Amino acid sequence: MMTKTANSTEITGYALPLSEATALGTQKGWRQRVLIYITRRPHELLVFDHPPRYPDAGIQVPAGGLEAGEVPEQAALRETLEETDLILRDPVHLASYHWTRADTSQIWHYYWLQAPKDTPDTWTHVVSSGDDDQGMTFTHRFVPIEQHGLVPNYHYEEALPELMRRLSTPQALRASSP
Repeated sequence: MMTKTANSTEITGYALPLSEATALGTQKGWRQRVLIYITRRPHELLVFDHPPRYPDAGIQVPAGGLEAGEVPEQAALRETLEETDLILRDPVHLASYHWTRADTSQIWHYYWLQAPKDTPDTWTHVVSSGDDDQGMTFTHRFVPIEQHGLVPNYHYEEALPELMRRLSTPQALRASSP
């Protein structure tokens, strides 16, 4: 799969099983990241906007790099807390990809977390840690998944079809009903 970003840099990638992706990233010394889809009720996705000083950052979902000695599931929970102030449990792995942009390779792990039904519709949160985002204020909101508005061509939306498939199962619908 190949796409071009706004600045015409090609991004290529392919899916891998979680264990293979983690092993490849570790073996090659590539940066590993998690992207977290947080849903509330049947089909609402949590998204956020960066502060005005980053107008090109666009709409995103919580994400960040694995820390030394951390596994992707731990990173998903930590990044969720740091970027949203939500304490959630039981991350569900959706997909892992090896992405290459220019001559830089990364492994991205996509996870799904469910927020409680009483999570506010919108809120702001000052990022509590992390090298790049610490101190930034993110404005969070839930939107219909089909209207996510995520930054195009950066593959933030790559695992949304798998999330939608899982959300349509009877078990997921029961878990998210009022």
